[in-house]
Amino acid sequence: MIKSLCLAALLACTACATTPTQAIGDTSFAKADGSRTIQLSTWLPAPPSEVYRTITTPEGWKTWAVPVAFGESRVGGLMETSYNPASKPGDPGNIVQEFLTLTPERRASFRTTKTPEGFPNADLYMKTVTIIDLAPERAGTRLTFTHEGFGTEPGFAQLYDFFLKGDAQTLEQLRKRFETGPIDFTASSG
Repeated sequence: MIKSLCLAALLACTACATTPTQAIGDTSFAKADGSRTIQLSTWLPAPPSEVYRTITTPEGWKTWAVPVAFGESRVGGLMETSYNPASKPGDPGNIVQEFLTLTPERRASFRTTKTPEGFPNADLYMKTVTIIDLAPERAGTRLTFTHEGFGTEPGFAQLYDFFLKGDAQTLEQLRKRFETGPIDFTASSG
């Protein structure tokens, strides 16, 4: 963002949200307290070590999620990303995530600490956490993307609906990166 990946994730400003495809499993759920969790999974044709590098490093993010990424891949480290190819560190439109856990080849988690100005319900969004789990499966990797903390306060329903679609788009983008290769963000979109 993995949309919060953006690393998800990150992916908070996904402009072209779609619904999950058959390649994306959806096991999202609600807890007894009324809070909701988005949980999506997909299989990627790459080993966990390669997937881990792709979702936890600025260099990896630039191959599938955003044209610009800066930061440190360490617990407490910040990943700053932008959809604007001219962005520089600290620009007001950038998204910043803080890594909460990093377990090589197995897990990465983060929370968004800064959204672009005007992002709806940003204060609530920064309460959510994204957890990405990796497991070897059939000569590839099973990736489970869990986006939790969508509470019951007003505004969370809008965020949940947006990220249910946006997180699925994020996983689709990541899956395509491993199926067809890194995205060239410098290529013309027209």
